Amino acid sequence: MEKNLIEALQWRYAVKQFDPTKKISPEDLQFILSAGNLMPTSYGLQPFRLVVVENPELKEKLVEHSYGQRHVADNTYLIVMAVRTDINEEMVAEFTHRIEQIRQLPAGAVDGYKKVMVGDLTNRTPEARRIWAQKQAYLALGGMIAAASEKGIDNHCLEGFNPDRYDEILGLSERNLHATVIMAIGQRSEADESQHQKKVRVSEDQMIIRL
Repeated sequence: MEKNLIEALQWRYAVKQFDPTKKISPEDLQFILSAGNLMPTSYGLQPFRLVVVENPELKEKLVEHSYGQRHVADNTYLIVMAVRTDINEEMVAEFTHRIEQIRQLPAGAVDGYKKVMVGDLTNRTPEARRIWAQKQAYLALGGMIAAASEKGIDNHCLEGFNPDRYDEILGLSERNLHATVIMAIGQRSEADESQHQKKVRVSEDQMIIRL
């Protein structure tokens, strides 16, 4: 059942136990993925990809490298957010070419913008570029959490896994990608006691500072 955003976020919790017999529809998955794709990122570059793992055997292989957390396998879909490792001038050129195509601009119309992006990103160390890309991925993650929750779709997001082993098992390195954070979506099990716990947050009076 769909909810307004605040109701949805009050309802949501990090599901510890999914019911593998209850499946999420492909249409609802697409809704969540579209929300992630539409979220803003620095320069609009979207330096990450959303890798959807549906294959049960693959998900089972990932459990061992996720500290044994069963919600990595017992979900309907596991979305692995993987940052690009090829953040370079060619990537920026692909993006600016796409801008010109979609907005029907003449070739070279955004060369000034391209120069700014290339100058910024190539002056960063590889580690700094990776951290920058991860920050952009988390913007998309927030949008997907909200979208799933509004649809009444349970989810659990985690960093508790071995990214290098995920890269190996899912063949991400060959795609110039590196696993960063994962989002499992499905429906909660009635046996999951966590759903009955009250949500603990800082009060809005403490959280919000008005100047």
